[in-house]
Amino acid sequence: MKTYIVLLRGVNVSGKNLIKMSKLKEILAGAGFSNVSTYIQSGNIILESVLDKTATGELVHQLIFKYFNCTVPVFCLAVSAIEDALKNNPFPNDAEPNKVFITFLNQQPQPDLIEKLTLIDFGTEQFKITDKLLYFYVPDGMGKSKMNNNFFENKLKVTATGRNLNTIYKLIDLAKKYI
Repeated sequence: MKTYIVLLRGVNVSGKNLIKMSKLKEILAGAGFSNVSTYIQSGNIILESVLDKTATGELVHQLIFKYFNCTVPVFCLAVSAIEDALKNNPFPNDAEPNKVFITFLNQQPQPDLIEKLTLIDFGTEQFKITDKLLYFYVPDGMGKSKMNNNFFENKLKVTATGRNLNTIYKLIDLAKKYI
């Protein structure tokens, strides 16, 4: 059994892709996943699987479509991958954790698209892309920020899902119970 953290992109936002996490938890357990837990309603799942991460992600995707009629991107990640992403966070350790985001990308963005993005003036906001990871820091908060998941997906032509550091810390903590 391997422990995975599964991140769903764009669920329970503005009345779209409505998925009750308690119901999803039951469905996943019924499909053979073990120690299934969820964290808040924004699509954070911790589970154990005998399948590899690709097969686990595909099965979660299929079950969500079957039971909720939603097609949402599913990112199935090893706990170590999230720990490594956290360890490589380029922003100051004293930055407020709700203003620093780690975003997982389905593919590495094209260099020319990254270059175009670097030409935009973001003021005090910052970002860094490393392989299939995007880090961004919004010191004044998300409310007035240009930076968000949709913005980066559009500019980089990728599918992405991100969480702030508070959520990342919590997911790792929850997953550690099963490792």
